[in-house]
Amino acid sequence: KRKLYSSIEEKEQGLFIDHERYLIIADGKECYLPKKEFEILSLLYSRPTKVFTREEIKNAVWENFDKVRGRTVDVHIKKIREKIGESLIATVKGVGYRLEV
Repeated sequence: KRKLYSSIEEKEQGLFIDHERYLIIADGKECYLPKKEFEILSLLYSRPTKVFTREEIKNAVWENFDKVRGRTVDVHIKKIREKIGESLIATVKGVGYRLEV
């Protein structure tokens, strides 16, 4: 279940998102993500059981999504995983990504 504590949201698996400070707390470690990475993680976090396609992520995060290259989303996901851990974001082959719950 999702809880809201002012600007901080919490998931059962230990992922916290503070939207006011662009701060992620994963497994007790604080991490500041660049804006696009934060927005991608927030999008996945908003509906953790939904698989988001690369197109949906591009449309939600980039204003000029037509100019975003094909693997840009994948690169950002890789960087997020390096910072918060590999296990929190699942790849659905041929489709996109979802947050693991």
